Amino acid sequence: MLRRSFIKCALAGAASVSGGSAVHASENPFIETYRKLIRESMSRNRLTGASAVLVQAGGVVWSEGFGYADRENGLAMASDTLVPIGSVTKTFTALALMQLQADGLLDIDRPVTDYVPRLRIETRGADLNLVTVRAIMNHTSGLPSDIFKDTGLEDANYVDVVNLLNDTALAAWPQTIGLYSNIGYSLLGNVIQRVSQRAYPEYVKERILAPLGMTRSGFVTDPSLRPRARLYYQDGRLTPPLELRDQPAGGLYSCTDDLAHYALALMRAWQGKSNPVLDVKSVQTMFRLSNQDIMVESNKKGLGWFMFKDGNAFAMYHAGSTGFGNASLLLMPQLGIAAAILVNSVGGNALASEFAFRVLEDHGLKPTSIRPVSHLAPADPKAVEVRMPPSALVRHVGDYPRKRTFARVTFEQNELWLHEPEGTLRLQPMSDGSFLPYQQTQSAPSQAEGGERYRFADVGPYHVLFVQSQEEGDYQAGYRVTTPPLNDVWRRRVGRYDHFGYQIPGAEQILFSEIEILEERLLSMKLAYNTGTYAYTLVIDGPSRAFTGGLGPETTGELVHFTDEGVMIYSGLTFRRV
Repeated sequence: MLRRSFIKCALAGAASVSGGSAVHASENPFIETYRKLIRESMSRNRLTGASAVLVQAGGVVWSEGFGYADRENGLAMASDTLVPIGSVTKTFTALALMQLQADGLLDIDRPVTDYVPRLRIETRGADLNLVTVRAIMNHTSGLPSDIFKDTGLEDANYVDVVNLLNDTALAAWPQTIGLYSNIGYSLLGNVIQRVSQRAYPEYVKERILAPLGMTRSGFVTDPSLRPRARLYYQDGRLTPPLELRDQPAGGLYSCTDDLAHYALALMRAWQGKSNPVLDVKSVQTMFRLSNQDIMVESNKKGLGWFMFKDGNAFAMYHAGSTGFGNASLLLMPQLGIAAAILVNSVGGNALASEFAFRVLEDHGLKPTSIRPVSHLAPADPKAVEVRMPPSALVRHVGDYPRKRTFARVTFEQNELWLHEPEGTLRLQPMSDGSFLPYQQTQSAPSQAEGGERYRFADVGPYHVLFVQSQEEGDYQAGYRVTTPPLNDVWRRRVGRYDHFGYQIPGAEQILFSEIEILEERLLSMKLAYNTGTYAYTLVIDGPSRAFTGGLGPETTGELVHFTDEGVMIYSGLTFRRV
């Protein structure tokens, strides 16, 4: 799964072609709604082809193709059409690890270096032993989200990511925050290879795909893989070929027929029934909330899966995108219901998630139930304003980097102030330990922000500012850093850096970077892609390097290094000062 939005162009839809549907479709009252949703989304987003499946009561109740798998040759999308499923592959990688643990060949709570001793990534003071197999499985390991260098399969494969990781540093303190990591799952592919003594694609084929009867699914490195759907831009053009280095993170091709087999097997195992690939205990472990102790988190997660959970009711979910092909897979084991959809077009990720969420809601769960449980004391509606000694307030003063912007907390006139790009807030201490934000305006002395409280908390090595919102739940809004004055060395690095050397394959490419000064004392990095420009805060960490600011959920804490020759290195890519 690539990390950016991809090109959005115009495409004349061809949703009129459709494959057959399963014989029980008329018995389910929701299916006609799903058909309408898919057709409307394909027309609105100008998608070429999609296929969907619904599983219920131990079998497929509906399976249907829409549009084209190959428009040029008039081939309709069908239930056996192969499409890259992107990050849904991670669920197969997690399953493989649980198999090996059940076989007694590994322990997911051991450090990953027990199985990949070549890993020597810089830890920034953390204990590398905290980077366990389990922590990588639920994206709390602190490993970087990705490394762009050599992302294409023609340049490298998953075994090469160990060396790439050794050239960088942890992006976060392990087992402290949720930080989604594609390259972490490629590292897990190395664990599988070392423990099983089989290459990752071979292991998945022999231990998962073949026993489940997923005869069409496989990896592009398998010469027996059947022809796949063509992939399209939204203007109808064929996409360029792109196969990902990170096969354990996103390299599997599958079809809705095979994904139905997969979903049924996992749900039967969870229900305690016999299963050719996984024991009951292992699948129940995968389908159990695993990140409940993580304070800075954006989603509930099992192992290899995202999790919707409300009381005892739950569903497991994963979406995937290679940028060109898109997929989603939803399992509701308690009800024996599952749904999958595959789309062969840029922009199909919106349809993939919309379809899965509709099925989720039709069967009693809300998409918001993926939000993690708060670790903060709830805001007390009866709390009153209090005075706090200056020593208790001053400890919060500092710069608070976020992914895109900085916030700053100051202590002035015996009050605590939060300065954001959108304006300044006075943080009024409350009797429940929270802070009530007051917005400073010219028309009135102050006005309380509705429905929000702010709260500071220590999370591992981080002093974090949280927002408690009635509408959005709790979320972190930055962490405190001590910012040294910008010296002449860093000031001379301000300016534009043009990309040279290895370029990311595919639709989205970085053209140049620009280092800027904010407020005369802070640094920002802009990355100009051919699809848009993205800004990142920079936290200086020594004379020649900095890290992108923010705490999760992705692309934060990543190393930016400057050489003596004036070259900037980010995610393995190189940029030369103009």
